[in-house]
Amino acid sequence: MEKGISLYPGMGYSLRESLSYLQKAKAAGFTRLFTSLHIPEADPGAVLAEFRDIAAAATEMGLVVTADISPRAFCALEAGPASAGFFVQAGLKALRFDFGFTAEEIAAWTRSGLGVELNASTMDEPALTAIVKAGAATEKFQACHNYYPRPDTGISYQLFTERNRLFRSRAIPVAAFIPSLENPRGPLQAGLPTLEQHRGINTVQAAKHLIWDGQVAAVIIGDPLAADAELRQVGAVEADCVELQVELSPGLTALERTILFADHINRTDSGEGAVRSANARSLAAEQLPAGGIRPRLQGCVTIDNSGYMRYMGELQLLRKDLPADPRVNVVARVIAQERFLIDLIRPGMKFRFRPAY
Repeated sequence: MEKGISLYPGMGYSLRESLSYLQKAKAAGFTRLFTSLHIPEADPGAVLAEFRDIAAAATEMGLVVTADISPRAFCALEAGPASAGFFVQAGLKALRFDFGFTAEEIAAWTRSGLGVELNASTMDEPALTAIVKAGAATEKFQACHNYYPRPDTGISYQLFTERNRLFRSRAIPVAAFIPSLENPRGPLQAGLPTLEQHRGINTVQAAKHLIWDGQVAAVIIGDPLAADAELRQVGAVEADCVELQVELSPGLTALERTILFADHINRTDSGEGAVRSANARSLAAEQLPAGGIRPRLQGCVTIDNSGYMRYMGELQLLRKDLPADPRVNVVARVIAQERFLIDLIRPGMKFRFRPAY
């Protein structure tokens, strides 16, 4: 799973800020940079020079650079497939074709030496088929969803899934955007998410959703200059292990803490109502008394006590509400903001818990 950041030339950020941000992102494990050459609010007199400086610095750091472009921007640059060398020299690996291009124009760019990034949010089967029939070199394809600055315009999860299915059927990798909650881009400052459901939520939780959902190959923070904590937290998200924040129940024993904070694997035959740890019972090296008997609500983490005999030590993460059981201790609960992530824990997948930030 790749992770990326965004920077936008001509939007009033100093080169010093941009270069510092690149360095922080690189240190946090990010490998991609997205930029744009056609933001309406950008200063046209500054875009090209800033773009060259940013792209050159990112390339030197080993980041893969993709730039969004429109027909209008191509006209301003007097560029076409025959002049792709300009973009290659600037450090670009791919151009993202936003809107206004014909199938033939996009196909021609696949033979230019640059990668071609398709708009995953708007592309449907007929449009993609037309590009392929126009003679596109399909091995040059990648795809990236839009971001949506205006509230209430981000796409639905249903459409997101539908579009991703199209690209997966052709083995084309897809990227998508998440917003920065701490430093949203102007002029609207409402975040730059792909999914409307991510607008206004914590950046790391949006990243966890897309990473663990498994539909995309890259997650990009759409807003520039995300906070240091956002970079660190997103950079630390592991693709193959769901890590959820929990609030602890009072009075936990040392054994309950040991079981709770171990690394777990969801059973391949996980139950309908709960994620079940395949390995937690082996950690119950001593008797586990009853305690913390309360209703088992969705998001609660429970450990079976000695009343469940050979099940003692079994850890479950509840997908739905269940009644209290004197044989089951409620030891923690996933924080409200992350409970929607529980259903992303698939059979055989690793998971763990950590105290809430």
